[in-house]
Amino acid sequence: MPIYQYFGQPAKYHGKPLFHILSNLKNFGRGRIITRAGFKGDEKPSFYRVLFAQPLMDQKNEEGRVIVEKVRNGVKYTEPVDLSKIAPLPDFILIPKDLEDSFCKWSEIRDYSSEKDVVKEPKYYTMPPLLKLYMEREMKMRGAENTEESFLLPHYKTYQKKNADVLDKDKIETYQETVTRCEGTAQYRYSDAVSKEFEFGVGSEDGNKQVVDKLPEEMPFPTPFVGIRLYKIPWSNMDKRNREDPRPPPQD
Repeated sequence: MPIYQYFGQPAKYHGKPLFHILSNLKNFGRGRIITRAGFKGDEKPSFYRVLFAQPLMDQKNEEGRVIVEKVRNGVKYTEPVDLSKIAPLPDFILIPKDLEDSFCKWSEIRDYSSEKDVVKEPKYYTMPPLLKLYMEREMKMRGAENTEESFLLPHYKTYQKKNADVLDKDKIETYQETVTRCEGTAQYRYSDAVSKEFEFGVGSEDGNKQVVDKLPEEMPFPTPFVGIRLYKIPWSNMDKRNREDPRPPPQD
């Protein structure tokens, strides 16, 4: 039995281009259910229902216009989605007609709601300590008044809209925007994202002891010893530096 050895990164897409599927169906697959291999990790059904398809009849049969009805993670979007930009990606899978009911699970699907389908993000972020000290010094020099919002970063002005998925460099799927609601204040700390098994002191007696106490004592700023050169002279310039300047010719 031959042994196969694969090199490089694993394949990103595991399907076919969209028009390789729709070109073999009646009316270019109008009303059929199409899903993507990238939707396999979703807990609830995710798929597309083809509403309109028009191939461009290019040489590879990959380009064209496709309008679909999108269902993502059990939520049915009210606005149709254009898949023309991501149609050439080999990631689409056709669902057989006899398996559509079991795959789609129509009873679990609900319509998109602007009240339920909301992404919550903090309205403000606190400044890092060093930036806060710098801001306090600058505002004191200018004589500006300090308010509660003076040392807060307004995240509600810089958040990104949730209306697109970047699948490749120029392959973007644009869909109905999900409302982002900004509330409260958060900090630029990532300690909550660290798993408990990687926290300091897990399984030891001095679990509450700080990491700094465990570090060895040393000078805060190491000083160079005598004889250490803090810069490097390129060898190509050594001859130029050792040569003497040419003497001018004697004058009468």
